[in-house]
Amino acid sequence: MPEEEQTTRIRKKRLRLGSFGQVVAVASSLFAMALLYLGYDLLRTNLTPCEAIFQQTSVGLATKVSFLKTEGELKIGREQLTELDERAQMTAINLKTCCTVLDAGRLNPEQFLQCKANARDYESRVEDIVALVRTAMQATDTPSSSPITPTAAAASPTNTATSTSKQQVDQAIAKKVSEARQASKTFNHQVVEVRKEQALQSLEAVPPRHIEIDARESEPNNDSLSTNQLGLKTWVAASIDPPKDADFFTFTTPAEYRDWIRVEIENRSTTLEPRIELFDAEKTSLGSVHKTTAGADIVYTFVATPDTRYAARVSNHYGNSVGVYNVRVVPTKSYDAFEPNDGLLTAKPINIGEGIEAAIMDPADSDFFSFEIPEGRAETEIRLENRSTTLRPAIVIYDPAKSQISATYNTTGGADVTQAFKSAQPGRYLIQVYDHYRSAAGAYTIHISSK
Repeated sequence: MPEEEQTTRIRKKRLRLGSFGQVVAVASSLFAMALLYLGYDLLRTNLTPCEAIFQQTSVGLATKVSFLKTEGELKIGREQLTELDERAQMTAINLKTCCTVLDAGRLNPEQFLQCKANARDYESRVEDIVALVRTAMQATDTPSSSPITPTAAAASPTNTATSTSKQQVDQAIAKKVSEARQASKTFNHQVVEVRKEQALQSLEAVPPRHIEIDARESEPNNDSLSTNQLGLKTWVAASIDPPKDADFFTFTTPAEYRDWIRVEIENRSTTLEPRIELFDAEKTSLGSVHKTTAGADIVYTFVATPDTRYAARVSNHYGNSVGVYNVRVVPTKSYDAFEPNDGLLTAKPINIGEGIEAAIMDPADSDFFSFEIPEGRAETEIRLENRSTTLRPAIVIYDPAKSQISATYNTTGGADVTQAFKSAQPGRYLIQVYDHYRSAAGAYTIHISSK
């Protein structure tokens, strides 16, 4: 038998076997689709309307994706097929979510129709991909009428046209896969907004009696580059949804005083396990607090420098809960009447012979006071009466040249302390009061006497 004739027979046999294999594969796909539809038909009588919509959408998309997995892997690629499958399931879940929210009365029919349109948009993209894969299969199944040598194939206009057509189909498939991905992302974004709106409407349905809501968060505010500005003492309604969501809020402290600031979260859900993290103006984390109890309130307190910008990040602690909450930032006005007096240049004047009440607000705080010693007074006594159980008082005395001339301290929390010194010359003297270990705070009364 001539070699060319034998080669031709082998090629024809391979084509017949290949076609038979494809027929078997298609038949298997159709059988799987039939089983899916049959299962759905048996179950649908016991389903709620929203569950029925989910099942119908899920089954319809699953049959198309099943065909693509069987016949389109070489054209589409395994990773993109997996993504199409996952987004198909997501589309069905999203449509069910829209239906559930509508059923709860928190979504109007127009919004639900938009949800259906977005689901249908994704489904139509998948249908286009199926049609293109079928076209590619038909082109592959069409055998040439006679064997073609490599030289003849390169010179044949028909073969060149076929190659160009296959390339165009491949490009069209890639384009439709990209369009399907974008349609899915658009639907996901809509459902996220629907769920946020549902959460905020739930908040409106059960308004807190003891506070007045002044504003609502504005998305996106998920990172330090897209934050919401909080006014001081202003309640803002917000929500964590989906679970990986985080809300960033910035605020500026009052212009004049160092003060204890409270970042308060009032939980309006029974699910959210709240967490607050604080950042300074340079986006450096200063610390965090969290609660592991779902529905718990939480407060982050810190001492802030005046007229300084901070940011608070609100999230859930474990990364798997959602919920609505209210947030505000409150200056506590914990400073005493003599603030600001944290340095020699800001010392506040007091009079000899009278006691004044003040406080070390936090471990980093120092209080400076000035007093005048008149001529003829040889000895002066400073007495600090502790009004706390925590402060371990320390006193430093400076002469009119701002040089330290005397100091004393007591390492017992809550103890009093007294320091006497010789006043060699009249003039303006200074007193510094602080916690000896710089680790505690507390209120005190200070008395100055001179003779």
